[in-house]
Amino acid sequence: METKDMKLLTGMESYGGTGNFKGQILIESEKFKALSEETQSHISFDAQRLMEVIREQINMEWAKVNEVDDRSKHAEELSGLFKEAGFDPIHIEVINSEYCGEACCYKYPWIIATTNKGRIKLGWRKRVMNLDWSDSDLGINGMEMFKDEDVTKGTSYIHCWGKEKALEYLKKLNSKE
Repeated sequence: METKDMKLLTGMESYGGTGNFKGQILIESEKFKALSEETQSHISFDAQRLMEVIREQINMEWAKVNEVDDRSKHAEELSGLFKEAGFDPIHIEVINSEYCGEACCYKYPWIIATTNKGRIKLGWRKRVMNLDWSDSDLGINGMEMFKDEDVTKGTSYIHCWGKEKALEYLKKLNSKE
């Protein structure tokens, strides 16, 4: 393919934690050349976003193949917190992080533990864990139960500063009849 008359819409080179990536989107079109600079700029911006989508898709597919063991280990750690708190999970559903859906977080899934008290969701959000019992039969108001905790909380969720706090909050949830 001859590229001497083609216009570079976008190019990307990335070196770092997610691996090396190089890509270019070139175009040759009489119609494109006739468009205003502003329109060409908008099209180039769209090409850049497409390149980022392609890079993320490559990273995600790589993660699915190469980080499956880390993902399983992380899900087991979260499941262990439920067991340690006295819940007897009937089923553990592993879901992608609801905080970050990018490849960098693939190995940090969230879980939904189905217990005899309903479904309880747990997963990391950067430095805190999100504990959500909105799909359960607990009927607990988190604003009241955790009123002395200086964290983000709502009527059916609380953020936990680490596994120890997640375990503490799970035990407290499990102790209510």
